[in-house]
Amino acid sequence: MARSEEPFDLAVTVDWKPYLYINQQGEPDGEDLRLLRRTLKRLGYELNAQRLPEKRLALELKQGEVDVILGAAYTKAREAHNFYSMPYRKETIVFGFRFSRNPYFSDVNVSSLLQQNYLVAVNKSGWFGEDFQRKALDAHDRYLIHAEGTMRRMQLLKMGRVDAVVGDQKVLEAAAQQLGIDDFKVSKQVIHETRVHFLFSRNRVDKAFMQRFNQALVAELTRQTF
Repeated sequence: MARSEEPFDLAVTVDWKPYLYINQQGEPDGEDLRLLRRTLKRLGYELNAQRLPEKRLALELKQGEVDVILGAAYTKAREAHNFYSMPYRKETIVFGFRFSRNPYFSDVNVSSLLQQNYLVAVNKSGWFGEDFQRKALDAHDRYLIHAEGTMRRMQLLKMGRVDAVVGDQKVLEAAAQQLGIDDFKVSKQVIHETRVHFLFSRNRVDKAFMQRFNQALVAELTRQTF
């Protein structure tokens, strides 16, 4: 059972707009954050946001030391220390690039870029499907550049330090708009598409809590459609 006297600590990165970001008041905000907060409120819980670098977040997630995260794709390894909620939205992973520099990138896949020794920025701690793991991370790791945070990766693209950036399509497009990358385009080839979940530590909650949370989440998602 969840400890009802304590708020949940949400581990966040700060540049994942529109799902999670820091607003003009300096507070964490975003579509996923608001949904999680409303769902927990239905159950009588408050939510605090704790900023963590991506690599540390991935480590603590594996060890079950994070109360909850949002936007989590399913992997069997994470399930050992965490509970998945029901899925609440779809995530589409693509790579983005500057059309004025590499117009033909529109019609190729990320593996072919790496085979041609192009540099691609990515969160190496993220999960983008087994195909990307095998054909990109395992086969061409030297051409994959890890940089902390979406904005940092997109800044590298803007400066010409990398040729492409891997990430969620909506997140990349929002970052490009914020940075004024007017010629930003995303690939026609989708790297990975999946449903994402809220992920709770087994150290904090049990199956009974997850059942109640999922019921509240269904109610919130139903409310959003009307």
